Amino acid sequence: MARFVGDQNRLTFAYESGTYANPTGTTLQWAGLVTNHELDENPNVLEIRYANTGNRNVGLFVDGPLDYEGTFTYHPQQWEMIVFALGSNVDSGSPSPYIHTISEVNSSSGNAFTSGTLLPFMSFTIEDWKQGPSTGENFGRRVQGCIVNSLTINGTEGEPISVEVNYFAQSGTFLSGALPTIESDPSTVPFLWQHCNVHIPSGTIYNETKGFSWSINNALERRHYLNGSRVASVPVPLNRDYEFSVTLDATSERTNTLYNQYFLGGSTFNTMLAISASTGSREIFIVMSGCKMIDMTNPSPAEGVQEQTLTIKPQTCSAVVNDLEQ
Repeated sequence: MARFVGDQNRLTFAYESGTYANPTGTTLQWAGLVTNHELDENPNVLEIRYANTGNRNVGLFVDGPLDYEGTFTYHPQQWEMIVFALGSNVDSGSPSPYIHTISEVNSSSGNAFTSGTLLPFMSFTIEDWKQGPSTGENFGRRVQGCIVNSLTINGTEGEPISVEVNYFAQSGTFLSGALPTIESDPSTVPFLWQHCNVHIPSGTIYNETKGFSWSINNALERRHYLNGSRVASVPVPLNRDYEFSVTLDATSERTNTLYNQYFLGGSTFNTMLAISASTGSREIFIVMSGCKMIDMTNPSPAEGVQEQTLTIKPQTCSAVVNDLEQ
């Protein structure tokens, strides 16, 4: 017997194809530099109380609908999860580097990789392993049909970029035995604060940016139909929301425009978040269109450099990724 220790944890993912919740291939994909994964497996046990028990206690426990939801955080070396969050990807450029044009998918659009009468959104499989000293002591869990509920990219000065993914899954399985084959570590430095530029509007770079947070929320909703199964049907993406928050040192050059034109003035504008570790081969450009600045904080402390935080709501978003992976 041995205690499970964090240095032996593994988190990987697999693409899904064919039918919904069906992983592709036998080699699992590298998910990035994962720092944490929390999987909430909820059997939703029902407590039934009824007459004739003769006491105040629960009369019967019944297994209810099975729900799976997880959140993992990682430092990105590549940007696959953006594809799963937005829903569509078109590759070009050959042989390498490749260009990935990532765009939004709406409820009337099908999925290029999985099929089904309910138009499933783009999905993936997660495997979470805790490794013991021998094969028989490994503890693994596989959750299939994972769909991104929300994704947030965070950047802070002096730190690696961090991504948090919250997903809903359809079903889960206990795994044991030998660890599966995993794609090799890309061995590339993760994207860092120094690789980032914020454009407001596109083309106007704010060099005094201290941090940012870009998020997409797909507002997934579960359906437990009366169909003979405890697991949920395909999660349904409802209204999609974006938010882009930027913190920067206030300057006389930019503050008037931000305040008078975009915040109080209400002008609509475009914004871009550019993260580039190597021009043409390791970069992402997130383009936000139809943006409104809904909040702008301007505190006036007696000491220190004055700081502002902008809250921007984009109407639409897309992304272009240049990397060495097809």
